[in-house]
Amino acid sequence: MRQIGFDKKFTLLVQESHLTKNIILSGFDFLLKANYFQDKDGYFYSSFFSISIGMERLLKLAVITHYMLTNKYSTPTVKQLKTKFGHDVKILYGECMKLMPIYHPKQTKLETEDQALIDFFTEYAANSRYFNLNEVCEARMDRSPLDKWLEIARSVYERHTSYQDRQKCAMDLVYSMDRTGRQNAFTTYLDESGHPMMVFDCLHRQYVIKKSAPLVIWRLVEILRPIHLLLEAMAHKASEYENSQGKPIMIIPHYEDFFYFLLADKATIKRRKRWLDIFNN
Repeated sequence: MRQIGFDKKFTLLVQESHLTKNIILSGFDFLLKANYFQDKDGYFYSSFFSISIGMERLLKLAVITHYMLTNKYSTPTVKQLKTKFGHDVKILYGECMKLMPIYHPKQTKLETEDQALIDFFTEYAANSRYFNLNEVCEARMDRSPLDKWLEIARSVYERHTSYQDRQKCAMDLVYSMDRTGRQNAFTTYLDESGHPMMVFDCLHRQYVIKKSAPLVIWRLVEILRPIHLLLEAMAHKASEYENSQGKPIMIIPHYEDFFYFLLADKATIKRRKRWLDIFNN
């Protein structure tokens, strides 16, 4: 929807920012709901879909804005974007990191787990969105996105949860089964190696997924925070350029008005149960 006094490109960039913000926040909400063995598997896919698209769009906003700022506000063609970046989140993120020294002094060094997250969402966006249907039609015995995600979730959980806490939680789970009289029998579920899982294995997997979700969101926020700072710096530079050129209407929006949720700290992220509702009020 266009507004009086604003350039058409401004309106389009604002709408794209709204879309990008909401889809990332939705992805966070879906991830907090997702789990195994509870008919909640679909939330995983909704989360992967939303986060991968949201990351791509956020990164492309930065790339396109930089192009505009360095080419007198002309824009790249759709073909140029597709040829150079496609839907590759990893390449786009690397391109944005190259732009950081131009606009913002903050340098970012990815942790191993952060790189694994970028690789996962890059691969999901490019190849795994139709894994289930593709595997039905042409079985390749590839690992499913859910198997790959379990590995990432476990890694994040173990890295950011002390050994003592992990042992205590496992023992508490055993005691809980004893109190309720639940036997640790075999289930109908198979692990990634094809072996039947015990009741404890299923319950512990659910626990790890639940505890890892806010930690993963924290790492995603840490990954994307530099892009928020980059876009904010670009918007300020755009304001200076527009004023110097005497442009009567705004063209580049104030991106910091959209992505400020990426400034959240670890403690706040771990407590937060909802994202989209909070940041849309």
